[in-house]
Amino acid sequence: MKYTDVKVTNDRKGKKKGATGLVVFFIGVVVLGGMFLLLRGPLSKGLDPISIVASVSAADIKETDGRTNVLLLGSDKRKAGVVTSELTDTILVASIGHVDRDLVLISIPRDLWVQSPAGYHSKVNEIYTYGGAQEISKVVEQVLDIPIHYHAVVTFELFREAVDVLGGIEVTVERAFTDRFYPVEGMENAPENERYEVVSFQAGKQTMDGDTALKYARSRKGDNDEGTDFARSRRQQKVIMAIKDKALSLKTLINPMKIKELYDIYSNSIDTNIDINTVQSFYLLSQKINFEKVNAIVLDDRSEANDGGLLYAPEDTSLYGGRYVLIPRTGDYSQIHAYVQKYVFGDK
Repeated sequence: MKYTDVKVTNDRKGKKKGATGLVVFFIGVVVLGGMFLLLRGPLSKGLDPISIVASVSAADIKETDGRTNVLLLGSDKRKAGVVTSELTDTILVASIGHVDRDLVLISIPRDLWVQSPAGYHSKVNEIYTYGGAQEISKVVEQVLDIPIHYHAVVTFELFREAVDVLGGIEVTVERAFTDRFYPVEGMENAPENERYEVVSFQAGKQTMDGDTALKYARSRKGDNDEGTDFARSRRQQKVIMAIKDKALSLKTLINPMKIKELYDIYSNSIDTNIDINTVQSFYLLSQKINFEKVNAIVLDDRSEANDGGLLYAPEDTSLYGGRYVLIPRTGDYSQIHAYVQKYVFGDK
């Protein structure tokens, strides 16, 4: 598959930093990928950088036109509660530039109505349940018109456990806020008074465990101006950088028990086609990416077209089983293709 050539503009209004899947990306590719490298590299070779480079020199990362695209899925599979199906709560493509060392994150809404390679129609977040990672990868390729080289499916439980293994993370909360409608996992179909819990955060520097960090990053209904997408994105960036700092600190790197625990969490909680040698190469590549300047775009039905609002929710849902869905405004994916191309190959 080749990328479509489009005219690039300098309009960066559609850039949104800190999409939901940033958490998934960082845990799945950078932090735990780094743990793989450390497990097989520095710890066994005396932290010799020459040995590290040599150990990954033979591992090639798949790419097309200088970019590697990884489909990252955050699964809402739960061990308890009334929800038993496994859907993909987060659908994100991370496009990594080998030349510019940039990172573009593309978020796809879970309600997007799509057709699978097998011919059936459904919401995109249901494809993984029906056809697995390979099938949803093909669907995403059709939607975005970019090749998917790798995939990784992780759960939010992995996030919690990884942060806890690290001993928590230090986060400075800029503004105190309370979210009285934070959804309780697995209780979407329960009585309304059981669906939500109240979460609160005080301003100031504090240590967060995995559960607290996840709630801080995912909260959508906070007061004190913390209920906006912008505020949520900013919180996610704080969490990501805190994880990076803690995971790559010398205290963590020289602790073989923490490395082993992170390795076990990763190997037991992720469905991926990225082998260990490739993950090591991803780790080295990730060291050259500036994670404070991630370019992220979100496809939705609320923004202006040049800000990613390329979808709409049809009022007549009879063709979709009476369910709320999103479909392209133009009737096909052509406008989405052009929009994605602009951000993947545009001037940063």
